Amino acid sequence: FWVPLIGLFSGLRLNEICQLDLADIQTVEDVACFVVRGDPTGRAAKRLKTTASERLVPIHPMLLQIGLLDYAEEQRSKLAVKLFPELKRTKDGYHSDGISKWFRRFLRSANAEAPLTCFHSFRHCFRDALREGRVPHDIGLALGGWAVNAGQDGAERAYGSGYSTRTLFEGIAAIRYPGLRFDHLLTHSEAS
Repeated sequence: FWVPLIGLFSGLRLNEICQLDLADIQTVEDVACFVVRGDPTGRAAKRLKTTASERLVPIHPMLLQIGLLDYAEEQRSKLAVKLFPELKRTKDGYHSDGISKWFRRFLRSANAEAPLTCFHSFRHCFRDALREGRVPHDIGLALGGWAVNAGQDGAERAYGSGYSTRTLFEGIAAIRYPGLRFDHLLTHSEAS
């Protein structure tokens, strides 16, 4: 249920989602966020694709309305460490293998299987939604964990400390998917 929604509304890669610890959901400057990072213990239990992958991604308002923080609290009450404790790490070091296989079967069963359509398609949808939401390019790069080229005008991007959490939240909140309905997923307090 949660993994595809998080992919759609956050742009996180599949394994980034599947390996999230409950400690990776934090409130930063009064904004609920995913803290995408490698394993702070150094045991390599969490993998990131690139150094740009380490980032702070505010949680989209729709995920909050659907009840993601309630789900996280439910997992905490069970003394879980992972947001999705049922997703076990494989010997290759990925937590996403099972979901990846499930998603391919799901696409097939929904008659949505097509060339180049896979879970990673959510990142393409996310990037398009950033453009449609008129989110500045640099903020989109920061949210998606895309590396910045240090080429022609990239050198100045290496200076400073990045965007405030509030600015990143404004960017993520601009993400919309016209035509997709989520009313049936809203928690009762949000639906009324």
